[in-house]
Amino acid sequence: MQAHGYEDLARNAIVVITDKDEVSSRVDNDAIEEHLAGICRELIAVPHDRSVADGDLVTLDVLKPETRRAYKEIAAAIVDGYR
Repeated sequence: MQAHGYEDLARNAIVVITDKDEVSSRVDNDAIEEHLAGICRELIAVPHDRSVADGDLVTLDVLKPETRRAYKEIAAAIVDGYR
């Protein structure tokens, strides 16, 4: 986005890295975070959670605490963008 004239959108973006499955362990999350640091408004990592992996309806009470926390951080980041 930044390279195509959308600097403001990139700077205000909330980027979510979702560890959807075990294959994601091959992705260098540190390199992604380093690359995006300072470009986007917020970068949030959602850890792997079997309750989300199958793509079915998700309720907060079945999520692992760290996954639930990550989704709450995403919601808070969205709300903060409207202030």
